[in-house]
Amino acid sequence: MMQQELEARTGALEASIKALQTKIDMLEDIEEIKKLMATYTYSLDYGELGKLLDCFADDAQMEVGVRDGREAPFVGKYSDKKAIESLYGGIMEQFPEPSERFVVAHLIQNEVVEVEGNKASGTFYLLEAGAPPPEGGQVSWIQGRYDNQFVKVDGRWKISFFGFTFNLIPG
Repeated sequence: MMQQELEARTGALEASIKALQTKIDMLEDIEEIKKLMATYTYSLDYGELGKLLDCFADDAQMEVGVRDGREAPFVGKYSDKKAIESLYGGIMEQFPEPSERFVVAHLIQNEVVEVEGNKASGTFYLLEAGAPPPEGGQVSWIQGRYDNQFVKVDGRWKISFFGFTFNLIPG
């Protein structure tokens, strides 16, 4: 085999390996973002404020709305991580003991994540089932859509913009 042909094949092989590594890196990033969203919902369900806040970038913003414009809890714009902490801290303070909280499961579905370098976007659907507290109440169902932006900070994905729209709320 001629040296020139060998160099051409080596170059093609190196290009293929580089392309495969790029795809692997992207798939790993997508999986990390999915795990980030799972960590967010788990932390919310179990009242772990520190873990929940660690899901957000320091300059994160949040916007919560309702599709039909009705009033609903938590609707509004939260301009920074401090405001996000205040929102979730307030929610968790209402029910400080796990036995006092509604039993809630935030189920994330239909994940679509697109990664471009150190930024990403993701659309996720939420189906949330809520059982009543021990003293009584009703079972509730909530459905909505997350439209989030993510940023890689020090090698870890974080939520930079949290957009949520309620599509189905009780009442």
